[in-house]
Order: sequence, then structure tokens, then C-alpha cells
Amino acid sequence: MTRETTTITPPRPIAATASRLTGLVRQTRSELPARTTDITNLPEALAVYLSADSARVILAGSAAASVTRIFVGQFGWHDVVAVAGVVAATGTVEWVIHKFVLHAPETSWRTRRLDTSTAHRRHHEDPTDLRHVLLIPAYAAGFLPAIGVFTASWSVPLVLATGWPFIPTFLTGLAASWWTLAHYEWVHLAVHTRHRFRNRFYARLARNHRLHHYRNENYWLGVTSNSGDRLLGTLPASKSDVPLSETARSLA
Repeated sequence: MTRETTTITPPRPIAATASRLTGLVRQTRSELPARTTDITNLPEALAVYLSADSARVILAGSAAASVTRIFVGQFGWHDVVAVAGVVAATGTVEWVIHKFVLHAPETSWRTRRLDTSTAHRRHHEDPTDLRHVLLIPAYAAGFLPAIGVFTASWSVPLVLATGWPFIPTFLTGLAASWWTLAHYEWVHLAVHTRHRFRNRFYARLARNHRLHHYRNENYWLGVTSNSGDRLLGTLPASKSDVPLSETARSLA
């Protein structure tokens, strides 16, 4: 008597989409487009994103942190609080990094020691040049341990104050933070393409980011969240409330 085996296959639309995306990724890895304006839709943008070394570094780290968190166990309210804290702080953290690191003056110690503003300056000079839209792999790899240190800086006081387990709380915060970095990379690429979002949230993010590049570099500093701009006064009610900047492209 032989046992029959059942092969589970995904629904045709999902299988077709996955097959198309796999083909796009393979094609994209062999020849990346030169400009973001060569990308016309989200599947093409996703293929470019998954082909980028920086995204693969961040996604691999995020997946590893998530698997480790699941393996450790001890789930509870500390996970909810950690994730909620990361989501709530994302806009402000983006604002601070964008303002004081990426827009640092050429003569500042931040530029001389970290050199993170050089690539971002080139990005403002030519916003559609794909080479300067995504992080370079070295910076992506450097951000992961830096985020780990930052996560420890708030998770240690949190567990001391609440008595919650440290390792689970830290790992949840770390995984959530690394996934927000992966989301940042994706959004920053997508809003620079020719795709126009129908979703109101992402459409607003895309509009604000274009205004940051082409109207005034001192406003609309958030990429995946506007909460930092709201809190720190750089989200005007109307673009007409902000003067057209002569240095939006040069960051002079």
C-alpha cells in the first residue's frame, strides 16, 4: 500500500507574481538602471531594492534578529511596548539623523569623521541618480550595530524600571528597529521612482520628500514618518508657507 502525497501549490496569481518578481530580480542584478526615473512601477522598484547589496545586508540582519527573537521566547507586554516605542520614535530619529548627520556642513567633524554627508550631498545634487539613493553596503552594515547600541541605551533602563526580561525586550526592539531601517530604504527608493502611490499615507510621504529636494531642504525631513517634522516644526501647512531655497540642490 503506497501513501499518496499531496503537493501544495500557491494560487496562480501569487505564483505568477512571485515568478515575475524572481525574473525581475535576476535581470536587475545583471544590469541596474542608472536613474530612479527609469523605474516605472512597484514591482520594478522591488526588484531593484532586492538586488541592492545594502538592502540585502539590512534584510538579512532583520530576519536573523527576528528568528533569534522567536527562538528565545518569553513573549509578553514588553514586546508590545518595545515595538510601539520604536514606531513612535522613528520619525524623530529620522529627523535628527537627516538634519544633523546627512545635512552636516562639509567643514564639521561629523562630515570629516563619518563622511555620511558626502553621498547625501551628491543625492541632493542629482536626486534621480540611483547610486546615491540607497545606502552603500558599508554604511548599511555600520548602521546595524549602531542601532543595536541605541536599542540597548533605552531597553536597559526600561527593563530596570519594569522588571521585564532584558534579552527578549532588547531583541524585539532590535528587530523592530532593523525592520524600520529596511522600510526606510524601500520607501526612499520608491518615492524617487516614477510610480505614483494611490495610498494616501505613502502619497503624502512621496510629495513631502519631493518638496524637501526641490523646494526647501530645511523642511520635510522625515522619509517614512512625518511625526518628527510635526514635533520639531518643519512640516508647514502649505508649501507656499516655505520660501524656495537656492541651496536645496547644493546643501551649501
